[in-house]
Amino acid sequence: MRRFCRYTLIAVCLGLVALGAQTVQDVEELDRQIGAKQNELRQLREEIRLYERRIARQEQAEKDALNVLFELEERISLTSRLIKALETESQQLTRAINLTQQLIRQSEAEIAALKEKLAERFAHVYKQRRSTMLELILTSDNWNQAAYRAKYLKVAADYDRNLTRMVKSEIRRLEGQKQKLARDRVRKQEAIRERAREEELLRTNKTERQRQIAKIKQDRHNDERLLLQKRRDVAELERIIAGLEFDRERRAKELAEMRRKLDLAAVADISYYQGKLPWPTSGRVVTRFGPQRNPQLNTITENPGIDIQTAPGTAVKSVLDGLVTTITYIRTYGTTVIIDHGKDLYSVYALLDDVSVSEGQYVDQGQLIARVGSDGGLSEARLHFEIWANQVKQDPANWLLAIP
Repeated sequence: MRRFCRYTLIAVCLGLVALGAQTVQDVEELDRQIGAKQNELRQLREEIRLYERRIARQEQAEKDALNVLFELEERISLTSRLIKALETESQQLTRAINLTQQLIRQSEAEIAALKEKLAERFAHVYKQRRSTMLELILTSDNWNQAAYRAKYLKVAADYDRNLTRMVKSEIRRLEGQKQKLARDRVRKQEAIRERAREEELLRTNKTERQRQIAKIKQDRHNDERLLLQKRRDVAELERIIAGLEFDRERRAKELAEMRRKLDLAAVADISYYQGKLPWPTSGRVVTRFGPQRNPQLNTITENPGIDIQTAPGTAVKSVLDGLVTTITYIRTYGTTVIIDHGKDLYSVYALLDDVSVSEGQYVDQGQLIARVGSDGGLSEARLHFEIWANQVKQDPANWLLAIP
């Protein structure tokens, strides 16, 4: 009987574990992802607050159309990223809510089963109440029988206590699940409302952007200013690339571990990738790497990458697996994504819209990272793409597959 009670309790416990273990793990993983997304949202909101404070300090100063456009572009970039992060958080919360509801249903079924088992035990104890523990022991035929009966009664009492404890524990767990469900529902509604506000602001900013573009195109003097800003932005991107060296070893270990899990072959030297990388988007190369002459201004500038003209919204994909190190806004580069591919090899994607990755995220080769945007309509939609190896900008044509 002692063995039967013990096995019954073990069977109940194993049944409870099997029912909810995977779902619990799924909820915990989702909670981790939601926590990371909330950190990203906090950072984006803080960036927007810093931007708005900076703009507020400049409100009294006279602004021309070009500066207004750059400010609008930066606000549009930040708002688009915030909307995307809110959308992702909302999707994660929806999955978390569904899984928590599933856990609640499982917990309610588990509690009902435990209560039924407990009721059976109480009924059994009540029927056997005629004989007290002392009577059972004293009426034993011999010492061995008395010892056996004492052990049996102790096991039965322990079983009842454990069963009662399990019922109480499951009830507490159920209450926690219901509280989490309520919190997630509130957070989801807040995310939906915030996303709606930001989308309205985004539409307003895009309308104003078109008005400023019309002004800028009427003044050709802006061409010289854009050229000067481009030179500043090239230096800014170089500074960002150089800054990535400080944390390169940590990313290298993380990337190596990800590749090991995916059973990807290690490459001894980055030169292996020359001429083998897929194109980041479809289209026509309109600006090549190196010196470029501006016929209107009669100036020579260095293009640190290539520009691929294509339709707005065209998919932009990672040319190699790696870790997203940077998502930022640079005036003439627009929204920019930088990916670390290990061994001091980086790819840069600029003039983006609808970025679908996050900083710190691992991406596969060929994974969608964004869509082609523009620099506000001052030129045709295009992707600006760069390759950096050993802190030196490279001609992407030497790294990409030859066009058939």
